[in-house]
Amino acid sequence: METVSPDVSVILAVNKDDGYLSEALQSVLAQTHHNLELIIVANRCSDSLWEHLHSFSDPRIVLFRTHIGQLPFNLNLAIEHARASFIARMDADDICEPERIERQFEFLKNNPNIDVVGSEYSHIDESGNHIGNAGALKYSNDEIVKRLPYESCMPHPTVMYRRDAVLAVGGYAYGLYAEDWDLWLRMARSGKRFANLKERLLRYRIHGAQSTAHSTLRRNMANVVGLLVRELVVTGRIAFLGGILGFTTGSLVRALIATLRRRNA
Repeated sequence: METVSPDVSVILAVNKDDGYLSEALQSVLAQTHHNLELIIVANRCSDSLWEHLHSFSDPRIVLFRTHIGQLPFNLNLAIEHARASFIARMDADDICEPERIERQFEFLKNNPNIDVVGSEYSHIDESGNHIGNAGALKYSNDEIVKRLPYESCMPHPTVMYRRDAVLAVGGYAYGLYAEDWDLWLRMARSGKRFANLKERLLRYRIHGAQSTAHSTLRRNMANVVGLLVRELVVTGRIAFLGGILGFTTGSLVRALIATLRRRNA
């Protein structure tokens, strides 16, 4: 019997369940566009989590397990095994709106000049209650590329992209932070094109298990500044100097606020 290839491969890397994994997976499996596969890479996970993942009986789920905890490696592993030409990102604590895959798949099919499409999204709390909407995005390729020296512009959990376009620039690089921003910068430099949809297609969860440690803020700042310095040298675009200054200032302010909060706690 011939196996039908999926239209979309949804890729998700997970190393622990903060209590939201089942809801995240169900939101993918309940999509209005059914012809998809959900590739889950369990990395540095417990045996109990691995067993839990096997409890999902949907045949569209494909499981891999690795002992390498680095997110870019695990996303690249999923992309390598993806059978579809279109790949959608997903995180283990967020919720896809039911028509997310359908909307983005149809958009990329109808716009062959676009390689990556994201979307607007809303914020939810630990209980799934709506607590606000994300700030306005840039929507056209020109707007996004112009803004990339200052911010990622493409919310990573919302994106769908062409597999070949990502492979053409070498996939995700092996940094510890901002692997998405790094990817968009390299794709933009190679002439790949972007768009964001003016629809909220994902609910992004804000919860206490997300890392906000002072040491993490410093590490993240170092990674992003390194990316922007690289782009400044490679492209010669003076906008990246503005991005370096703006990001560094913002990060230092956030670190100071975090320090004051710890002292007052």
